[in-house]
Amino acid sequence: MTQSLSRSSGGGRLALAARLSERQSDCLRLAAQGLPSREIGRRLSLSSRTVDDHILLACRTLGVRTRVQAVARLVGDDRRADERRSFAP
Repeated sequence: MTQSLSRSSGGGRLALAARLSERQSDCLRLAAQGLPSREIGRRLSLSSRTVDDHILLACRTLGVRTRVQAVARLVGDDRRADERRSFAP
């Protein structure tokens, strides 16, 4: 997921993940695995509050309200990119 999220998408637009900081991307990547903030913080050596702050800023950047929406937005962007690459007539 992370590899294709960092690529440019069609029309010259930057992929959604390219608009996020490295820490925001890390936190959302782990949130996509269903991990709570406390566990994400443990894995990244951050407090759960700092994880929540990174996720909140990522949500604002992506124009969504919740971490679930942010993850869905990134996963959806990744799936659309995969579909474009795998199209075969």
